Amino acid sequence: MTTEDAPKSRMARDVELLWGLESPPRRRGPKPRLSREVVVRAALDVADAEGIEAVSMQRVSKELGYTTMSLYRHVDSKEDLLVLMIDTAMEGDPPGPRADGDWRAGLEEWCHSVLELYRHRPWVVRLSFSGPPGGPNGLRWMESGLRELVGSGLDVGEAVQMLLLLSSALRESVRLETDMADAARTTGNTPVEVERDYSRSLRRVVTEEEFPTIALMLHEQVLEPRPTAQATEGTGEPTHELDFGIRRVLDGIESYVRTSGTIGGA
Repeated sequence: MTTEDAPKSRMARDVELLWGLESPPRRRGPKPRLSREVVVRAALDVADAEGIEAVSMQRVSKELGYTTMSLYRHVDSKEDLLVLMIDTAMEGDPPGPRADGDWRAGLEEWCHSVLELYRHRPWVVRLSFSGPPGGPNGLRWMESGLRELVGSGLDVGEAVQMLLLLSSALRESVRLETDMADAARTTGNTPVEVERDYSRSLRRVVTEEEFPTIALMLHEQVLEPRPTAQATEGTGEPTHELDFGIRRVLDGIESYVRTSGTIGGA
């Protein structure tokens, strides 16, 4: 079996799917009312309104008023539909190059833009990714983040590793944030009340002898809500907590570049 004949990996197939490299040639005649883009947009509407769990080929076909088999002429499977949905959900303009060349400010802006994107469509963070971005939208966001990291003085391989770390942290933070909010709603509580109840429950079982660091955390009321006016870096709303972590990662990059003598680390 030659390389050309070998089965394609999922990531390679996703690239072909997302860029339309395997699309059949367009037939002559009137443009059909049903298309891949129409199917994906309808699936996005279902996910936005009802959650990703509600998305199925049957549900989307019902939304469009077509038979389920009609959808399969444009999208081969639900798996392909989800891949197309993820990239379409990332439409929008990522931050462009900064005029002042401040890579730290640029990367913080990139992180906040990614958070905004995920919070706008939190169902995205519940999906499994088969690999790095492969579609036009995902690659534009990847390019934007890598540009700032390379601007710090990291080589491109190091920049890829750091982008993976930041992307994973942002995605997992929003997933946890969303899960906690959903759990709070099911009990009729607010996320603040959930955290307060959790802290109070821990105080009943945590001892300084067995869990000294957790006991310190409870003593300093780390989990207790604090007034916004009194919030400091690393405390308060989820965004502030993420800002603290993001800035410490950027501190680490800056220190690494400076000590390794990489050009651009000044």
